[in-house]
Amino acid sequence: MHDGRFDPGGFYEFNLKGGTVRTRGGERVVLLSEEVLSALVAAAARDGDLTPLRRLGELLGEQVLSGLDRPASLLSPEAVLGHVCAVTSLFGWGRLTFERWGSALVVVLRDKPALDEDELGAAALLGGMFSEISQRQVSCVPSGDSKFIMVDFEVAETVWGWYKDGADLPAIVGMLESKRAS
Repeated sequence: MHDGRFDPGGFYEFNLKGGTVRTRGGERVVLLSEEVLSALVAAAARDGDLTPLRRLGELLGEQVLSGLDRPASLLSPEAVLGHVCAVTSLFGWGRLTFERWGSALVVVLRDKPALDEDELGAAALLGGMFSEISQRQVSCVPSGDSKFIMVDFEVAETVWGWYKDGADLPAIVGMLESKRAS
């Protein structure tokens, strides 16, 4: 992996006799149907505690970092994001892409499992993953159409409130820009 590209070969080791699946790093993984996962996430969202999803995202972030041949800070953003996209896909979370909206970074997660109506489960997962990779607390706030605005952890509630009050993505980005300028 010296050229920065992700190598998916041998990522999973299936031990059918022992009944286990492990990543190439040795971590055990459990395969769940989307139906079971959705029920678990919906219950967590209803209870207001998405900590397990955020932790799962952190574990995905650890997978990304362990697959890099040097620290993320020494690689191009494209190389790191390529690994992020590959790990997200390998774990079945969907197709991840990124968009720039002014100074805002928007994470797009297509073909993700249907988890909860407000997309808070996916938001928690993405927030945990990007926090682990960036080594700073960030949140990914749902903004409709499978898009999540990456923001500092401290402004996430404010951004979520704007969205719940009916602001669309361009309006939210504009409000963030105004907040940053003041």
